[in-house]
Amino acid sequence: MHKGGPDWLRWRWPRVVAIAVFLLGGVALANIRLHGESRQHEVTRARLSELNMMLHEESSLQWKTLADRNSPVTVARDLGTLRARERDILQSLEGAGDLGQQVDRYHAVLDEELGLLGVGKTTEAKALEQRETNPRFAQLNLSLQRLAQQAVDAADRANGFANLAVVLAMVAAVAAIGILVYRFEREHRASQRADEEMLRQQRIALDTLAEHEALVRYQASHDPLTGLPNRRALNELFDDGAAPAALLLVDLDNFKPVNDNLGHAAGDELLVSVAARLLAAAGPDDTVVRLGGDEFAVVVATGDTAEGVRVAKAVVAALAAPFDVAGSQVRIGASVGVAPADGKTGGGELLRRADQAMYCIKQAGKGGYEVFRRPTLAAA
Repeated sequence: MHKGGPDWLRWRWPRVVAIAVFLLGGVALANIRLHGESRQHEVTRARLSELNMMLHEESSLQWKTLADRNSPVTVARDLGTLRARERDILQSLEGAGDLGQQVDRYHAVLDEELGLLGVGKTTEAKALEQRETNPRFAQLNLSLQRLAQQAVDAADRANGFANLAVVLAMVAAVAAIGILVYRFEREHRASQRADEEMLRQQRIALDTLAEHEALVRYQASHDPLTGLPNRRALNELFDDGAAPAALLLVDLDNFKPVNDNLGHAAGDELLVSVAARLLAAAGPDDTVVRLGGDEFAVVVATGDTAEGVRVAKAVVAALAAPFDVAGSQVRIGASVGVAPADGKTGGGELLRRADQAMYCIKQAGKGGYEVFRRPTLAAA
């Protein structure tokens, strides 16, 4: 299962919540139980204290009865009430050990002492009290104090465990919340990074697609050998409503012998050099086009017929200079036809006029330029 996506959240969150609920529920039950034990120990301590007071009251009741001249029947009734309550307390105590036997032995001595007082043997009763009653009461009192202290200690331990359970539960809850927040934040950041990476990849893909489309458009409208715009680009230029000053059609002279004698590679090298010289001869706003084979065109963007003638002269001069091709020096020259534009003639017609002018200069002996003039062409 993928830990960074929605499947992880659907699987992790319910489990963590269930563990947290189970933990808190267990701690709550343990806390209730421990506090209940603490209250039970407190009740035990209170009962032991009450038992101690009643035992002490039994001892003092006999002498008080003697001083008040109460009848033995009244004493027996009061003792019965006290001892019935003592039995109830003893039965409710757990883990009291031999406390009941100690109380019974104490009661036996008190009954003997009470019998002596009933017949007027005060001296013997006092002697019995000093000899047996007081030591047994002291021993019984120590047992009661020990049991009461044990109840207090048990209550303190129960409270301590209850408080410790609460603290541990709070620590566990805080730790669980912290872990959940940390994991959620980490997954959130991972999700953000994944989204950002996806967006980055999409941008790269779109940029690549745009570059590919631009490359396809460039390759469709440019000559692969010279890098110049091709005939399609020239047609698009005129279709877009361009209004040039003139159109020059350049046909290379003596190119075929170079291609035949030195090879096609040398011919391609020569065409690349010709393209570079045409770009240098044309103006910065002019467009140099390779129409195919050894034919080129120059679209003179601004000016008038004189500007077209100036560019034609520069082209003829540039291509008349020798070229270094395949380790040899060759001369080719160029015939240039100039078709001035009048703002109304379309691109196809301009190209036809430039071709006619170029044909005239070819017929006249090559290596020059000719401007399209209707009478001249008609005579030709």
